[in-house]
Amino acid sequence: MMMGKVIVGAKIPCRVCRTLDVGDFSLLHQLTWFNMAVHSNAEYARGTWFKERSLAGPVIFAVADGLVHHADTIAEFLAQDGYEIYAYLGVDQMKITSPVLFGDTLRAEVEVVDLRPTKQPERFLFIYKNRTCNQRNQLVIEYQTTMMVTRKD
Repeated sequence: MMMGKVIVGAKIPCRVCRTLDVGDFSLLHQLTWFNMAVHSNAEYARGTWFKERSLAGPVIFAVADGLVHHADTIAEFLAQDGYEIYAYLGVDQMKITSPVLFGDTLRAEVEVVDLRPTKQPERFLFIYKNRTCNQRNQLVIEYQTTMMVTRKD
C-alpha cells in the first residue's frame, strides 16, 4: 500500500452534520416510496415503540452516505494521494442500530478499512467504514462501502 493519507485506519473528516425535520422525513419518504404507516401515519406511529414517525432504514442509509459524500469529501480525500473514484461497487455489513426521529442530528465518522490493487494495475479497491451517530452519540447505522478507484496520471 502506498504511504500517504489513504492508509488503513485513517479517519476521513466529514464536514457536515444534518438535523432532520418533519419536512425532510416527508420528502425523503415520498422520493423513495417508503410510505409504510410507521413512516407516514402519525396516528399509527403513536402506537409503536417509536411513539412517532421514524425514518425508514434505507433512507437512513441514504442520509448517512450523503454525509460522507457531501461536497466530494471522499473524492477530495482520495485525490490527496492521486486517486479518483471510478465506481461505487457495493455496501456490506450494514446494521441499523437506533431509530432516527424528528429533530435528530446525524454525523458520520468514517475510517479507511482497505486500499488494495486489483488484477488491473491501474485500479484499486477502496473500502471505508461509516459509523453514523445521532446528537446523543448513539450509533444509528454502520456499514462498509467498497469503491473502485484509479490512479490519476
